[in-house]
Amino acid sequence: MGIVHFLAYRNYEESRVEANNAMMAMLAGSRLAEHMLGLASGSERMLPEIFPAVEHIGRMNLRVESAQRLLADAESHLSAMAVPYALALHEDYVITCLKLLQRARLINSQGVKSASPKTMHQKFQAAAGYSLSTVSVEQFDLLRLLRNAIIHAGGLPSDDLLTVSANLSSASASNWEDLTGIAPSALVSPGRPINLNQGELVAALAITKSLAEQLNEGLQKALPRDVWADLLCEDFRTELSKYTHEHQRARKLPGYARKNFGVIGLSSDEIKKAAQRATW
Repeated sequence: MGIVHFLAYRNYEESRVEANNAMMAMLAGSRLAEHMLGLASGSERMLPEIFPAVEHIGRMNLRVESAQRLLADAESHLSAMAVPYALALHEDYVITCLKLLQRARLINSQGVKSASPKTMHQKFQAAAGYSLSTVSVEQFDLLRLLRNAIIHAGGLPSDDLLTVSANLSSASASNWEDLTGIAPSALVSPGRPINLNQGELVAALAITKSLAEQLNEGLQKALPRDVWADLLCEDFRTELSKYTHEHQRARKLPGYARKNFGVIGLSSDEIKKAAQRATW
């Protein structure tokens, strides 16, 4: 089954890709800077003296060796910031999906409001009548608890995190190790602070991408066709507001539908009726 490229999904994908590119650029930049500082190895001068033209260099008033040590640890610090960011983007998208199910009266407003990172995927499955991959959901739960440990507990694993990491299915644990290069049991252990690295960032981006595509498929199966047709008109109005005349919209809407909602296969009659219902 293909993807419905409705506007909220495209916005999420764009944000996810931008976050990925930005974080990878910063990781590569930190390694490049560490390498370049090697050219000034042994200097007793401070960085602002060596690189006076570099903006903000005064905030890093260190000698070369100290700066190199700091940059060597940058991957861990950047990953600790990037993983929560990737999860926050995903969580916002899941709430958007739940609100679409609410439009179809498959879940009520209280069900959406009470959704949390811990429960949102389960709520979606129950409302949509669609099962997400057990591996993806288990791995997201592990990521969620890793994020909580980093943000709320100074990196120390909670009892829930220890339990979840120890009880992952063999498929989830094996795929996690393939993505990150480290087994969950080696990443999480009692009393030892968690150290996230690029592998966990790659895993966060890959797992949330997979879940987003699964959520898209679940919406395709759950939402009535008139909801998709109405969403088509809303997206068109947002993106192509310059087409204000009814005849212009009548010409442009079918092409927009084929490009972004082609998987749904809306008929000319369905599009016409949705356009008549829409508030332009």
